[in-house]
Amino acid sequence: MAVTAPLGSVVSTTTAAIAYAGYSVVFTTLLALLGSALWIYTLTSYTKKIASPGGFYTFGSSAWRKKSVSFFEALTEVFAYSLLNAVNALAIYLLVNTGLKVIGISSPWWLAPLTIALGLIYPTLISLTDIKKVLGYVVTISATAEAALLVVLFVISLFRPFYPEYFTPHDVSASNVALAFVLSMVSISGAGAASYLGEETKKPTKNITQGMWLALAIGGVAMFLGTYALVSLWNGSLSDLANSNQPIIYEMYRFGTIPMIAVLILAVNSLLASNIGTTIGSSRILFNLAREDAAPTFLKHSMKNGEPVVATLLIGGLSALFSAIFTMGLGISSAFTDVAAISGIFWLAGRIIDGIGVPFFYYRINQLSWNTILIPLIATAINSSGVILSLPLPDMFSTAMLIGLVSVTAVWYIAKGRKGKPGSLVVDENNQVITIEEYMNALKKKIPT
Repeated sequence: MAVTAPLGSVVSTTTAAIAYAGYSVVFTTLLALLGSALWIYTLTSYTKKIASPGGFYTFGSSAWRKKSVSFFEALTEVFAYSLLNAVNALAIYLLVNTGLKVIGISSPWWLAPLTIALGLIYPTLISLTDIKKVLGYVVTISATAEAALLVVLFVISLFRPFYPEYFTPHDVSASNVALAFVLSMVSISGAGAASYLGEETKKPTKNITQGMWLALAIGGVAMFLGTYALVSLWNGSLSDLANSNQPIIYEMYRFGTIPMIAVLILAVNSLLASNIGTTIGSSRILFNLAREDAAPTFLKHSMKNGEPVVATLLIGGLSALFSAIFTMGLGISSAFTDVAAISGIFWLAGRIIDGIGVPFFYYRINQLSWNTILIPLIATAINSSGVILSLPLPDMFSTAMLIGLVSVTAVWYIAKGRKGKPGSLVVDENNQVITIEEYMNALKKKIPT
């Protein structure tokens, strides 16, 4: 729920998606919700059999048994989440700036660096505290409140004329539909981030699987309903909607200053919670790669409570670096949409690896069936279409950054990754970290041939 962040997604990635798809953002969000359901089915095909201490790339390793594939997937996750942190930090500034503008206050020069820094420093530091308290108090309460707010907005929108045409694409190119789909898909599919918590979860193969479906049902549906409400309640033109940094702030101001401020606070908190979730997940990737000798050993350093301190700080620094580079190169508004698109491409690239790998994984454990072939391949086809159609990015700067990050991955693998065993560790039902060979052998013995 932290990474799904339904309200934060509506004011962050949905707002960015509007710039590409306009009113068709409702259609792309619905498509993303359906695609996410197929993706969560694909992911839970792994999680009900294997618990991971480091995220999705462990599943890719169990299917492909290729170090290069596993390492590539791990780095795409790290970059995707670090970029998403930057997107959310930029969204916090745009939210606060818009809120001040609506009530007639000019934003001081220091507002941008202060709010962007808050969006990165606070999630980084709080991710170093006890994870159960963070997820129990910070995330659960805020996620419930934001989901409820989006449902209420949808109910309010029903008192106005209903617009069925929003549920079909119109007056928008296929590539722009794909870009908007990618943005929405990444947000809704944040439910899969529970897979990083194999070591922290009792009965991980059962509870993580159920938790993913619950987060998708609550967060994904709330985001879809909120997106429809956002578009249908808009009183201006389509161009005004597409060019508005934060349309939900203008809409809530119609109900008064206090409701607008309340939604602003909830939205900022949602974005901060999302960055907590992505920081926790991506830091565990680096920590686990170090345990597998595929990353520098200093990334294995942890605090007394078990939180990976160096890896967490590195993710915070990487997110800050992305924010600074893109903001200086493109400006805040353009950086917001472009970074969101690149983050989505990285994230979906990793999911393609997972999707195609499900049939191979089930073949290895002698449990292959039609549903473990067909559904993952359908989900992979959707993800692949989104990546291929959205590859023509808006500008050369973003394209150069995308190529640069792929190059960094290749250099890291040649220098360090290939010498280790990325994806070789899994978690048993007693939360003990063991090798994937040991676990797969035990798993095969439990399944009749």
